[in-house]
Amino acid sequence: MADHYLMKLILAPHLADPVKEAPDVHKHFTRYSKGSFDGPVIKVSKTKAKISVWASHEYEDLLLRFALKNCQDEKVKVTGNIIGGINFAPLLKKLDFPESWNPVKSKGQTKNYTTEFKTAVEIETSKLLDLATKGTPYVYILLSFTSADKSIVLKIKKKPPRPSSKNPEDSSATSKLKFASLKLPNSPKLLDGLLEEIAGDFRDEIPSSWKSLILQNTYEITELELPKNKKLSSRLIRLHTLRKGILNRVIEIDGEPFKNSVAFTA
Repeated sequence: MADHYLMKLILAPHLADPVKEAPDVHKHFTRYSKGSFDGPVIKVSKTKAKISVWASHEYEDLLLRFALKNCQDEKVKVTGNIIGGINFAPLLKKLDFPESWNPVKSKGQTKNYTTEFKTAVEIETSKLLDLATKGTPYVYILLSFTSADKSIVLKIKKKPPRPSSKNPEDSSATSKLKFASLKLPNSPKLLDGLLEEIAGDFRDEIPSSWKSLILQNTYEITELELPKNKKLSSRLIRLHTLRKGILNRVIEIDGEPFKNSVAFTA
């Protein structure tokens, strides 16, 4: 079963009520108006011994969950931030996290909540995986860790990138791929599981032997469907508006491109 929002969107592109049925998918589209937009990008390379993944923002949750699922340690030491637009302390309490994980409200005009770990903090692997699964509709978990045997190394930047940049280089795929990285030991099981999460819709195109692939996503938003409740605040109207359009995916496998397009409502 797919965990990442893009594979969820591909498997169920037209839910009756995406806001309620797939909040972890819907949250990624609330900032878009009509038009063409760049989505996330991810790259995978492999040698006989190692799998290397580089990813932009909005793929870091996939890397985190995959790293935790395949980490043999009962506990991991993490650094970084957890950022949300709402106070996620009740969620942490429900998942039995210590109070030291509770977020601090920002003082600026933009309201957000952040839990920051400048030095490494130990947490149960299963508990963090629970948060990384159930918390995706509400928070961005920007945490890094290395397994005890150093076979798994996850690095995620502590702050999400700005939505837009005046510097074109900041928007290039090469620059975006610096946001998160994951190193894993190469095995058929790990590689197959990773490819299913990242590119399940391209499994027939991926050959048995390859060295590197890169997957880029773009959105064509063609219609905005406003909520029926007109009494909502302007902020809630934006958050409850549905986006209709086309998800375009291009995967290059050792330089050879393949495309897939999916009409969606999110």
